[in-house]
Amino acid sequence: MPGPSRPAAGPGRARALALTAVAWTAVAVCVVLGWWQWRSGNVVVSAPPAQQPVVAVEEVVAAGAPDGRGVLVQDEVGRRVVVSGTFDPAVDLRVPSRLVDDAVGSWVVGLVRSSAPDGSERGTAVVRGFVPEGAQAPPLPAGPVEVTGVVQPPEGSDTVPATRALGPGEVRVVSAADLVNRVDYPVANAYVTDTSPQAGLVAVPPPDPGQATRRLDLRNLAYAAQWWVFAGFAVLLWTRFLRDDRRDREALRAAAEPAGPAGPADPTDPTDPRPGGRDMSTAR
Repeated sequence: MPGPSRPAAGPGRARALALTAVAWTAVAVCVVLGWWQWRSGNVVVSAPPAQQPVVAVEEVVAAGAPDGRGVLVQDEVGRRVVVSGTFDPAVDLRVPSRLVDDAVGSWVVGLVRSSAPDGSERGTAVVRGFVPEGAQAPPLPAGPVEVTGVVQPPEGSDTVPATRALGPGEVRVVSAADLVNRVDYPVANAYVTDTSPQAGLVAVPPPDPGQATRRLDLRNLAYAAQWWVFAGFAVLLWTRFLRDDRRDREALRAAAEPAGPAGPADPTDPTDPRPGGRDMSTAR
């Protein structure tokens, strides 16, 4: 005759599989949300300089300013600015040995002189444009001008190696340290490349277009960590459930096992009623 049937393992296994699917779906969702929070929220990204609003050059770097705006910081490099004033006729320079669109020539540099609200004078160097070797640059514009361009840090003496001796009206680099010796007013420690030069000049691409700025945002980093903690918690619950479920099923299986076959009667055991056992009920 067939022995007693064991409890079916199908429902328990199906339950474990279902919980596994739910747990790992939750883990995947938490990991993805944490990664998204990390990528989109762990940094604050400012717009690249070229996409930021155009401001007056004095808002970025001010000539002789005692409040720190006399030095161009990295976040300001590449900002689009407006320079208002008049070109100083005392400064009409060329910077030779420059390359634009694979053509060798010179940058044409002027100095825009403007008045501060307190009546003081200040100057901002402007790279008006580029002319190829042998070409004549147009004269400085007369009267008030409003130049829109990209602000750049001053060039160092090692920017361009010396290839020949400088001629009259030529300088090696665009530097406030040189320009301030040519005029009697402060000069901003930066220069501006004109993005819309006058006829006869080619626009000079800014050497440093600037970059977007980033910084860590601890609040969003905490959000990302929170999602990953949830993922770990889901794995912990899943592991514990499978362990408890396996233990319960093993206990049920053990309880359902049939008893083993009886052994031979023990003739020395007076309490064994099986045949062959010693019956002491009539003993005197």
